[in-house]
Amino acid sequence: DDLDAEKASLMDKIEKVTSEKELAEKTLHESQMQCQSLTESKSEIEEQLAAANGTINSLQSEKEVTILACDDLDAEKASLMDKIEKVTSEKELAEKTLHESQMQCQSLTESKSEIEE
Repeated sequence: DDLDAEKASLMDKIEKVTSEKELAEKTLHESQMQCQSLTESKSEIEEQLAAANGTINSLQSEKEVTILACDDLDAEKASLMDKIEKVTSEKELAEKTLHESQMQCQSLTESKSEIEE
């Protein structure tokens, strides 16, 4: 009876250990599958990150080109403003000279009329 009881106890232990081993193998397999899935996700994320970095670099290059173009336009605007100021000044001087010439012409016309009288 003692041997039968010990045998039954050992059989229970073997069954329990076998069951725990199967559960451990199942858990290990699930962990491996999850690890593989995470590795694939990591690869996809790394590819997306690389693409995003490429886009960022491209946008930074475009930004630099745009900044240079804006600087050129600012310089051109300043040059045009100087030219407008110069032309405006020349126009005002020309108008003043014209007015003076008209006044002189009027004066000469009046003098001519007085002389003719």
